[in-house]
Amino acid sequence: MIALRTATTVVAGTRPAILVAGYLAVLMFGYQPGGPPVRDFDNELLNLPFRWDARWYLQIAKSGYSFNPQAGPEVQQNVVFFPAYPLAVRAIALPLGNGPSAYALAGTLFSLVAFWLALAYLYLLAREELGDDESGTALWLLATYPFALFYGAIYTESLYLLGVAGAFYHFRKRELARAGAWGFVVGLTRPNGFFLCVPLALVAIERWLPPLLAGGWTPRPATARARGKEQPALTSLFAAAAMPVVGMLLYSAFIWSLTGSPFTWASGHLAWGRHYQGLARIVTDRYDFIWHVGFSGYLAQVPQDLLNAIGVLFVLATVWPVWRRLGLPYAVFILINVLAPLAAGGLMSAARLSSVLFPAFVWLAAAVPARHRTGWIATFMAFQAFNASLFYTWRLLY
Repeated sequence: MIALRTATTVVAGTRPAILVAGYLAVLMFGYQPGGPPVRDFDNELLNLPFRWDARWYLQIAKSGYSFNPQAGPEVQQNVVFFPAYPLAVRAIALPLGNGPSAYALAGTLFSLVAFWLALAYLYLLAREELGDDESGTALWLLATYPFALFYGAIYTESLYLLGVAGAFYHFRKRELARAGAWGFVVGLTRPNGFFLCVPLALVAIERWLPPLLAGGWTPRPATARARGKEQPALTSLFAAAAMPVVGMLLYSAFIWSLTGSPFTWASGHLAWGRHYQGLARIVTDRYDFIWHVGFSGYLAQVPQDLLNAIGVLFVLATVWPVWRRLGLPYAVFILINVLAPLAAGGLMSAARLSSVLFPAFVWLAAAVPARHRTGWIATFMAFQAFNASLFYTWRLLY
């Protein structure tokens, strides 16, 4: 199948290169003064996967969840990390052994395989609107995006992208059981996973939306595909669209039994500095800061803030053309997954979150002329290698 062949080429052409870039950065640039904050092996190659949040996921995969009710709100606890990814890593690691290296290998392999399957789904989705060349370009643009380095790391990006792409694809084909299953996985993968119910619900009612609101330059795929076929009941469509919420509620019920509150996973983010501050404050705070220290001072003191802002501005700039080219559900998918985290946590991790917003890359593949595609992909990849060098040497990226 062309989708799997293209996905294989993209994974092989990007993931090893980024891991090598991270490894070389450790050997050649080294860590900041004082060395790495933690080290599991003396061998830097074996130690490479154990970076930042990867350690939390591996801890859950190996030992499960724990909660200390006596700890204050400033103490970080692993209940904020959703279970789908660490459970999958655990299932793969158990036959490999119980040591740290087995779990690290399992996590890396799972991320890579999930990314491969996610790209195959993305190709099929893009093919509904674009030609074969443009669909392949969409995969390359997403995989080389400067903040796509997490697809080869022990993070949830690969599984999340697989879940949302699978849910969209099967929902448009009206294969509701499969769409609901992928939506359920998404709801168990990340705290914002349940937001997927909103764009899926819009896909359910898309054929009733006025053309100006629905967007898109071509007939909606769901409507075209369903022509001459019996349509599922609206209740069935909404039930499938609601499965991400069901996944989130299932984890909340588990957390309730563990901590005494169903949404400890949400309040626990305060320990990471996430609290509601609204969208306006993001702009005003940075305007005041730049006003006092200048742009050069801003860049020198908090360069990672600018990196995350670039990721946010990129995906927000694509919302309108995505709406016009691909339709309202895809535009809403981008907005809801950008604005809500921004309001709740500012620019923290914002660029990383932007890497999974696949409609932006589908539109970009259609918008970039064929003669410019190589330049875009090469530039994206160069910046991703730079970000990988920051990430793997324990320098702040988000």
